[in-house]
Formats: sequence, C-alpha cells, structure tokens
Amino acid sequence: MRQFASVMILVALFLLLVGSKFKASDGDKLAAVSRLTVAKLRNALPPSVNVSAPVDALRKELPTRADEAVRARLAADKRFVGVEFTVTAEGNVVTLRGVVPNAGVKRLAVGVARNTVGVDEVVDELAAPVD
Repeated sequence: MRQFASVMILVALFLLLVGSKFKASDGDKLAAVSRLTVAKLRNALPPSVNVSAPVDALRKELPTRADEAVRARLAADKRFVGVEFTVTAEGNVVTLRGVVPNAGVKRLAVGVARNTVGVDEVVDELAAPVD
C-alpha cells in the first residue's frame, strides 16, 4: 500500500513536470522531491507490524483444508439451518454425508461444496426422501 501511494505521487509529479516543460536538469529536483515524499509517507503510516497483525490473525482463523472450508461454508449458510453434514476429504476430493430434508437442499449443498475454493470433486452421499 505504501509503495503504491509513493508510485502514484511520483507519477503525478512526473506528469506535472512534463506538462511544465520538464528539462533534463530537473531530474535532480524530481529525485529530491521523491525522496522527501517517501520519507514523509513512511513517517505518516503505522509500522508494518501494526498493519499486518490483524490480517495475520484473520488468516490463521480461515480454513486451509478443503473439508474445513466446505464445513465452514455449509455452517454459515442459512439455508442449511438444522441440517447435519459430515464432511470428509482426501486431498481435494470432498465427501458429503448426512440426511437432508429434500432433493433441493441436497442439490444446494453439493453446489456449495463444488464452488468452494480448493475442491476439485464432490462425492455426494447425502440421503434425501423420495418425492
């Protein structure tokens, strides 16, 4: 983020100087202004540890395995309230087991699992009553 802001400021300064008939001798002035800008940005922004700590904490809480990711998505989806799923995985192949109230919920659950990042294949072993 800090680097992006610095680059944007430098690009703006460059465009300003080019528009004002920039001379080759102005390169030193541009370098001095860019160093000053970078120094001010570094002093204004919090240290990287303070910025990255919440992101690292969040990253640790996110599921990393395919079965954990599917289990988290199914638990968070309001359409599956009261439905118990057993989710297992071997590599990126996820198996769904459990009893669902109808075929529509079964299709939704398989769709959620298929559209989860890190899942290559879904084995559907969900039981639904026959309509």
